[in-house]
Amino acid sequence: MAPLRNTLICLMAASTVYAEHLRVVWSSGHFSSISGPIGGSQNGGYSGFAILNDAGDAVYDQANPDDHAPCYLGSGREFTIEGDCWATPRKFQCSADFGGQPQSCAVKDGDGNVLAEADAQKDTTFIGIAIGIDSSCVIEFDSDSDGCPIDDGNGPLHVTSG
Repeated sequence: MAPLRNTLICLMAASTVYAEHLRVVWSSGHFSSISGPIGGSQNGGYSGFAILNDAGDAVYDQANPDDHAPCYLGSGREFTIEGDCWATPRKFQCSADFGGQPQSCAVKDGDGNVLAEADAQKDTTFIGIAIGIDSSCVIEFDSDSDGCPIDDGNGPLHVTSG
C-alpha cells in the first residue's frame, strides 16, 4: 500500500500551481528643445503599458491598451484584462498629471479589491535649451498560474473593458 500512497502524494505535489511573479509598468516620456535661427524646435514623446515576468519577457505589451492611453488625468483610466495568467479578470488603473505623466497606479481583482498600488517616479532633465521628462509607475504582483505565456503578438491576455 505504501507505493500507492507515495504515487498519490507525488501526483498531488505535481499538480500544485505556483504563482508567477509579474511586474506591470505604465510609462510616459516627453522632450522638447528650442532650436537656433536656422531650424525649428523639436519635440516628441512616448507612452506605454506592459506586464513583464521575472525574466523580463512581456506577457502583455501595448502602448495603448484597447486603443486608449494607459493613463488619464484626474481619477485615471481603469481597464480590465483577462487571459491565461489568472482565473478571474484583473483591473489596471492609472492616473496621470496634467502633462500625461503617470502619478499613481493600482492592480485590482475582479471585484475591485486592491492587490497592489504605487506612486509613480518622475525625472525631469534640463539639457541646455532642451527638457526631457520621464515617468513610470511600477507594481509587482503574483498571477494565479505558474507560467504566463509570452506575448507573441496574439497575446495570452486581452483587454475586455475600459
